[in-house]
Amino acid sequence: MSTTLQGRASSPGVALAGAFVIHKLEVDTEAAATGTPEEEKARVDAALEEVENTLTELAESKRDTLGDEADIFLAHADFAGDPEIADMAHDAIDDGAGANAAVSAAFDSFRKLLESSSDEYLAGRATDIDDVRDQVLAVLAGAQDAPVPIERSVIVAHELTPSQTARLPRELIAGVACAAGSPTSHAAILARSLGIPAVMGVTDLLADVSDGLLLALDGEAGTVIVAPGADERSSYEQRIAEQEERNKRLAELRDVPGATADGHRVELAANIGGLEDVEAAGEVGAEGSGLVRTEFLFQEAAEEPSIEEQADFYAKVLAGLPGHRVVFRTMDVGADKPLPFVVRDPEENPALGVRGIRLGLAEPALLVNQLRALLRARDPDADQGRLAIMFPLVSTPDEVRRARESLVAAAEAEGVDLDGIEVGVMIEVPAAALSAHRIAPLVDFFSVGTNDLLQYLFAADRLLAEVADLPDVCDPDVLRLLSGVVEAAHANDAWVGVCGESAAEPASAAAYVGLGIDELSMTPTAVPQLKDALRHVELATLRGAVADAQNAEDTTAARKILRAALSGDG
Repeated sequence: MSTTLQGRASSPGVALAGAFVIHKLEVDTEAAATGTPEEEKARVDAALEEVENTLTELAESKRDTLGDEADIFLAHADFAGDPEIADMAHDAIDDGAGANAAVSAAFDSFRKLLESSSDEYLAGRATDIDDVRDQVLAVLAGAQDAPVPIERSVIVAHELTPSQTARLPRELIAGVACAAGSPTSHAAILARSLGIPAVMGVTDLLADVSDGLLLALDGEAGTVIVAPGADERSSYEQRIAEQEERNKRLAELRDVPGATADGHRVELAANIGGLEDVEAAGEVGAEGSGLVRTEFLFQEAAEEPSIEEQADFYAKVLAGLPGHRVVFRTMDVGADKPLPFVVRDPEENPALGVRGIRLGLAEPALLVNQLRALLRARDPDADQGRLAIMFPLVSTPDEVRRARESLVAAAEAEGVDLDGIEVGVMIEVPAAALSAHRIAPLVDFFSVGTNDLLQYLFAADRLLAEVADLPDVCDPDVLRLLSGVVEAAHANDAWVGVCGESAAEPASAAAYVGLGIDELSMTPTAVPQLKDALRHVELATLRGAVADAQNAEDTTAARKILRAALSGDG
């Protein structure tokens, strides 16, 4: 008899396959020292260095497929390389602990330091510490690489770490089910990036599931059926067949432009984190890019990359999307994403600190050099994409004016004009959304960055499970705020895009189109589904739905209205 377990919907799609259970490695953290104190310290240092190097290499190897999400591994590598952790482990060894116990104690102490921080961002990072600690302990224990499935399986774990998720062979993962975690956990984010159905927070999962047991997983309903019966297996087999048939049909829409059933155009673009994304965008028929991330060029470099090095990458992206608009976001770094070659004082509140355009204005030569590289990559005579430049984390009109002055300086240095180049800003700070009517006359476009905008609006870390339910773009008041942003832009002949993760989510996408947003930019794999959904609904339906959603009693009701409208049930 089957058992249905309920979790939280974390990545869409369905799967039917045997379970592959990943058990947590048990290491004896009380093991006595096996050598002299100096030998134990050397073992610890070697293990920390090995994990740091492995995580750095993992970030680089996954950059093309994961984009910004690959930064997760760089942050974890920083933990492994933190001298404070090594010092704490050395102190524990001096007090008589063995290497395992010293590492465990050091990471636990560091974790408590973060958890006690008044900075919510740092407090949220405390959960990442366990992942790094376990990797260091595994190295000390001489554990071999984690086992991987040899056939297509549903991966089951208490909590899948980002590094485990990234290392699993994509072609053999039918789905992911975890007893812990949430839709905003790193594992869930990575699963969505890789197009893997996932359910998180499944109570009693490990008690009911063993290796090889057949599972039916629904990533949209948030359910896992253990040992499905014949009728349930038949139903899932049919849904998977329909999913595959639908994928074939979607492939036929490759050259069809994004539009509603009554012909209202909505550009459906792809977010680009590397050249592999450019190729994927072309394969799915994305209409350019509403977000090309550029920060990895800087974060992975020991010194500032030259203008020519930067221009080479930008030119390749432009060449890969001929005829389409390509929006490059200037480096979104600083604070929580420090640059190795820019020395700045530590900040107590990195999320609120000198990052994005703030760093560019604080380091004007760095910003001007990047703008020169973007202008140098443009070749009006070549068959390439149309260059657009976007500044991140803008808060005030004055920042926009100063950023544009940097662009003029870059153009003068390169001896080129700015004709035909669109300039815009990200709307991801509440102050910018509220002053949209003053910023709009200064730009050609807005791009709403929903992740940061919601984080700041709700004062809730988007990666912290305990507050993950608070931010929701379908909140009626958020919809009203976005409506004001769109009105301000259109009143000044500027267009509006959305480049956050919600651009591909059905309910929020319905809201965006209903509000009059002109472009939606998303992970390339999501473009065909939304292109298909819009072809079956008229603009008036979505306008009516978003009006009703703005007056809904709560977010749940608003989301239900919007989802029904896009699915044809409204």
